[in-house]
Amino acid sequence: SWGMYVLFLSVLNISSIFARLGLDTLTLKLVSASNFIVHQIKAIYFSSFRLVLLFSIIVSSLLFFVSQSVSSLIFHTSSLTFIIKWIALILPLFALICVNENIFRGLKMIKEFAFFQRTAKMLCSVIFFTVFYFGFGMTDPQTVVLSYISALIVIFLVSTLLVSRIILAGNFSTFLKSNKMLKQSIPMMMSSSVLLIMSWADSLMIGSFIGEYEVGIYNVAVKVALLISFTLGAVNSISAPKISQAYNNNQILKFKNIVIQATKTIFYSSLPAISMIFIFPEFLLSFFGKEFLLAKSALLILAFSQVINAMSGSVGIILNMTGKEKIFRNILVVALLINISFNLVLIPRYGIEGAAIASASSLVFWNLYSVFYVYRKYDLLTLISF
Repeated sequence: SWGMYVLFLSVLNISSIFARLGLDTLTLKLVSASNFIVHQIKAIYFSSFRLVLLFSIIVSSLLFFVSQSVSSLIFHTSSLTFIIKWIALILPLFALICVNENIFRGLKMIKEFAFFQRTAKMLCSVIFFTVFYFGFGMTDPQTVVLSYISALIVIFLVSTLLVSRIILAGNFSTFLKSNKMLKQSIPMMMSSSVLLIMSWADSLMIGSFIGEYEVGIYNVAVKVALLISFTLGAVNSISAPKISQAYNNNQILKFKNIVIQATKTIFYSSLPAISMIFIFPEFLLSFFGKEFLLAKSALLILAFSQVINAMSGSVGIILNMTGKEKIFRNILVVALLINISFNLVLIPRYGIEGAAIASASSLVFWNLYSVFYVYRKYDLLTLISF
């Protein structure tokens, strides 16, 4: 069940790359630099919403019609065809939720952003699963996927309503020019999409080479290792609009201070998770069941790369928010090639440990190279200093 759910999320997230085309990230950048002028925010939001809706409908239509081929050719089974069709149907809502989230983030409404990006999806999924499983006796493994889809519908409605209330006061002037928006957003899409593909490529390739069972085992190791970078996401949520605002308003000293403080906060707040994972790996995995103890080696490999990630600070955010999105894209493309190449060679030979090595290698590479580039370009060392 967990393996099926992970594969569902993998295809959904990767499909959403082409539905969003980086417009959600561009929305964050433009809203952060708008100085809270409501009519500008309104124009940014409606322009992004319109384009994302258009592209997501195109992508979801294509995905729906090739669902059987995707299931058979990639996962070597026809049992996932129905799930891929569900993905196609829910894709436009998922993509638009990403736009809504970045409006909150750009307006520095961090509580709302964090709630809709993470908490709401899991919380609503658990509520729906409880109702479906205990209330209606739905015991099929696909119930987990159905619960998540139901959660997305509710989150889309609530987040869109909240955004509408925030920008209600401003007068709508005109849509931003689509070609200019796409010229800025597509390089951002390239960098964010490569990151997303890297985060799901190992699960997809394990599913293709081995099976759903191993996907479930491996993904638990991934989730536990991500506890180390838990605060990275939280700090980035706060620092991204501040970095954009300070740099784009030529407040260089403030920009550097924000980056240095963010790195210290990320690393030192990660130390408890780092200690727990390296001292008690089997204890943590045992919470999920004895089968998941097979992921111990994979967990330690992934945890090491997350330590490097925490030590490197918000390098990706810095490059995206300071106009260096193309440079960041190029770094990530090389990292993705490392990831896929290592996965192709190592998964058939070493299984989930091979996938962990591939994932860790690419993560360490792009973090350290980005640290080097930021230092050379801005005379700013984002790597933690003791």
